[in-house]
This record gives sequence, structure tokens and C-alpha cells, in this order.
Amino acid sequence: MDAALLIARLLVAAVFILAGVAKLADRQGSRQAIIDFGVPSALAAPPRAAASTGRAGRRRDSLAGVHGLVGALGALVLLSLFVVGISVNLARGRTPECHCFGQLHSAPVGWRTLARNGVLAAVAGFVLWEGYGGGAGPSAVAWLGVLSTGQLLGLLGGVLVLALLAGQWWLLAHLLRQNGRLLVPPEGRGGEPCHRW
Repeated sequence: MDAALLIARLLVAAVFILAGVAKLADRQGSRQAIIDFGVPSALAAPPRAAASTGRAGRRRDSLAGVHGLVGALGALVLLSLFVVGISVNLARGRTPECHCFGQLHSAPVGWRTLARNGVLAAVAGFVLWEGYGGGAGPSAVAWLGVLSTGQLLGLLGGVLVLALLAGQWWLLAHLLRQNGRLLVPPEGRGGEPCHRW
């Protein structure tokens, strides 16, 4: 059960790290998404800042041993709020842009968004439930202490390669999205028709 608890903590932490960084990279889009969900524009900035700060806190707490319970509780509360907000909008027939992962992924909310947040809330609830009696389970970084120097260098190299690949794919997706706009005929962009000679 310790392995399942550790994997659950790492999953919640990874999702919140990714979402938090992506939202910080696109603050205007994140603010607009909050407004689109029905929050008054005067209140849109504080929740965004609180959510970003909360995400950073969940990431740190979810990776730490005993503090994993605090991170799991915060993640469960935040994900429950997302589930309620999405449910209310879907019940009203509204499908605002989710902007869940900033510029990396933004789509109108739907049942898939609701299910994804529900599953993540269940995982955070599992961490909270299992960790309540006997702590949060094994540390996510304790195994680093038993690695040899060669193994640590191999791990560091692997992480560096994965980071470079992730950066390359992000750049490629960004370029394709931007260059894809050039492939749309001017009529589709609202411009004057193009006359070919």
C-alpha cells in the first residue's frame, strides 16, 4: 500500500506543478478563464493568485513526508471547488474554456473535464484517507540517498534529457499552432479575398 500511496502523492503533485507553471506563464488567459466561469472580474485576480500559490504549496507538501497530508487536504478542497464550478456551469448549459493547463491545453469544459477533476479529487482523498492514520507513507526522495554517484549522474542525465524533450515538444507545438494560422486562407481570417493570377 505504501507504493500506491507514494504514486498517488506524486501524481497529484505532478498535475499541480504542471497546471501551476502553465497558469503562471499565461496569467491573462487564466484570469479570463476565471471570469468566464462566472466569477466577477473584481474578484478574478485574488483567486488566481491564491490558486497558483496553493498549487505551489500542494506540490511541496505532496512531495514531503508528513506534510503530504496537508498537501492532500488542500488539493482535495481545491479540486472539489473545481468540480462544483464545472458542474454548475454544465448544469446551466455553459461551457467556458477550462484553461486547466494554461497555454499547454485549453478546451471548453465538458464531462471529460468533470471526470478528470473527480478522479484527481478521489486520488487526493485516497492520500488523505490512507495517510491519516500512519503518516503520509514513504518519502518521495528518500531513495536518492542509497544511489551511487554513477546512478545519481545517470538519473540527472535522464532528467535533463526528459526536460529537453519536453521543451522541444512544447516549442514544436507552439510553432505549429502559430504557423497553422498562416495556412488559413485570408477569407477565413476575415481579410480581403486573395486573387491568384
